[in-house]
Amino acid sequence: MHFILRRLWQWTKELPGRPGNRKMWIPKSVGDYFARMRGAQHYRGTIGPPPPVLIWSFFSGFTSFISIMVLGLITKYGAAIKDHHLPFAIAPAGASAVLIFAVPASPLAQPRNVVLGHMIAALIGTFMHALFLNVAESFRWMPGALSVGISIWLMGLTNCYHPPAGATAFIGGYSAPEIKIVGWWFPLYPVLPVSLIMVLVGIILNNFCRVYPIYWFTPVHLSKVHASAPALMSAPGSVIGTAQNRKPLETTHPNLETQAPQTSHGTSAQSSISSSLSSSSPSSSSLSRNVEDVVNDTAGNEAEAETSWMRLRIRELEKEIERLHAHHLQELTRLKTA
Repeated sequence: MHFILRRLWQWTKELPGRPGNRKMWIPKSVGDYFARMRGAQHYRGTIGPPPPVLIWSFFSGFTSFISIMVLGLITKYGAAIKDHHLPFAIAPAGASAVLIFAVPASPLAQPRNVVLGHMIAALIGTFMHALFLNVAESFRWMPGALSVGISIWLMGLTNCYHPPAGATAFIGGYSAPEIKIVGWWFPLYPVLPVSLIMVLVGIILNNFCRVYPIYWFTPVHLSKVHASAPALMSAPGSVIGTAQNRKPLETTHPNLETQAPQTSHGTSAQSSISSSLSSSSPSSSSLSRNVEDVVNDTAGNEAEAETSWMRLRIRELEKEIERLHAHHLQELTRLKTA
C-alpha cells in the first residue's frame, strides 16, 4: 500500500501546474491548441515532456471511448439509419481508435492513411463481393483472402498503410451483413463517414496533450518536422519511446542524457558550471555534424523513418544543450559578481 501511495504521489508531481514542472504538455492558449491542428511540420510552439504513463494510457482509453461513443450515438439517433436499419459503427473503427488515440505520432495513424486506407480496402472488398457473388460455395473462401491481399498491395503502392483497413477489406470479401445491405455504396457509406469522424474526433481530442496530425495528406520527411515535436513523440508507445531505438543514441552520445540532469539542479559550485561549459560546446558542434551526416542519408522507407525519428531526438538534445549553455553563462556571471 505504501508503494502504491508513493507512486501516486510521484505521478502527481508530474501533473501540469505543479512547481518544478517547467514545461507543460497541454496547450498554453486557445491559439496554441488550434495551431497544433495544422500538423507537426507547421507547429512552431514548444511541447514539454509527455505525461506519465498512467495519465497517457488513461487519456488514450478515454478518447477512444469518446470516439466510439460518437459512432454509437449516430447509429442510435440517426433518423435515416434507424428508418432503414443501415449499419454505421463498423468493427474496423475500434482498431483505428487504437492507432489514432494510443500512438498518434505513428505514420499509420495519420489522416491520409486512415481515410485512404479504409477507402481502398472498401473498394476492393466490394468489388470482390460482386465478383464472387454467384460462385460456388466451395470457392467462398477466396474473395476474403484476395480482398485483404490486394488491399495491402495497393496501400503499399499509394503509401497509405493502415492496418485496420485489412478488416474493412475482410468485411467486404466475406460478404458480411454490412455489405449485403448497402452493396456498392459500402465505400461511401459507412466507411468514408466513419473514417472522417474518427479523424475529426482524433484532431479535437488529441491536441489537448499531443500534436495530431503529424501531416495531413502529403507525407513529410520527418527530419523536417519542427524540433519541438520529439518531446511529444517520445511518449509511451511511440518510435522514440522504445528502448531499442533509444539505445543507439545513448551508445553514440553517452554524455547527452546525463548532462542535463546533473547541471540543472543548481547544487554544484562554480567548478561544475565551468566544466559543464567546457563540455557543452564540443557536444553541440558534434551534434551539428551528426545531424548533417544523417540528413544526407537515404534508405528504404522503414529505415528512413526510423532514422528521421532519431534525427529529431538529436536536434532536441542539441537545443537543450544550447539552453543549458546560456543558463550556465548567466550563473557564472552571477557567481563572479556575488
